[in-house]
Amino acid sequence: MAVPNISVYDIQSATDQTFRMVRFSIPGGVTSPDEFVSALSTVEGKIPGNVPVLINGRGPIWGYGMLIHAAHPTPAVATYDPRMLGYVIVETHDESFKLGDMVPAIEDQDKASPN
Repeated sequence: MAVPNISVYDIQSATDQTFRMVRFSIPGGVTSPDEFVSALSTVEGKIPGNVPVLINGRGPIWGYGMLIHAAHPTPAVATYDPRMLGYVIVETHDESFKLGDMVPAIEDQDKASPN
């Protein structure tokens, strides 16, 4: 098992909407809840804010649950679905975002700014 790598940074969409990107990877593909919590504790304070959060990574559903919980006090949270080539809104506190709305994939790392 391994401690996940989690990065948090702000990125702009093609329409100039700012999002907070939360990307994670798990070396070797396997982690434990304790290891995930350990990694999350290093970035948890960087996730909430006044912009919607996009979560992208290959990992367990409980890891996604922890990340969504950490992002709760934001306008909206979306998770990446590779089959849909975009992010699906899974939590919202802003009437401009509806559950199930799609956010097209934002992959231009040149526009990313570290948070």
